[in-house]
Amino acid sequence: MAELQTISDVLSARDTINSKEGTVFATINDQNIPLIELKELSAKLEKNKEEVQVIGSRITKNKTTSMKGTGTLSGYLINSNWVKYGLDFAHGKSDLYFDITSTIEDTTSRTGKQTILLKDVNLDEIPVLNLNSDDGVLDWETDFTFDDTQLVNAFAGVNSAE
Repeated sequence: MAELQTISDVLSARDTINSKEGTVFATINDQNIPLIELKELSAKLEKNKEEVQVIGSRITKNKTTSMKGTGTLSGYLINSNWVKYGLDFAHGKSDLYFDITSTIEDTTSRTGKQTILLKDVNLDEIPVLNLNSDDGVLDWETDFTFDDTQLVNAFAGVNSAE
């Protein structure tokens, strides 16, 4: 028979993290640029798995052989930075690789803060122009890859006994 839950066994809503409580900086050419125009930033490590068949088992097993960093950026159009950097590569200069540092901290939550560093970010597309006859504001979106990531600062977490 399961034990009865006490209030300390249930997540407090205050400890969930507000999705807007973050800061994001791009480090481009040794300059930290706050990405205040962002609407969304997401990043993940995708695993590549190879199937492994073995004698004596009817189950196909899987072996992770590599990982790939991918993500999405979207924001409001408030400057021409991405066009400038994209045109550099289009006109024979080097491609843009940069770092992104994101810190999530909701001061209402007891979880603390988390800082993630994405290294060698490279945009899949360069947002150049996006006009629309509907009411609205100008925005952009692009996918990206990254070559490494670091957990700079981990959440402290919430102890259910608190």
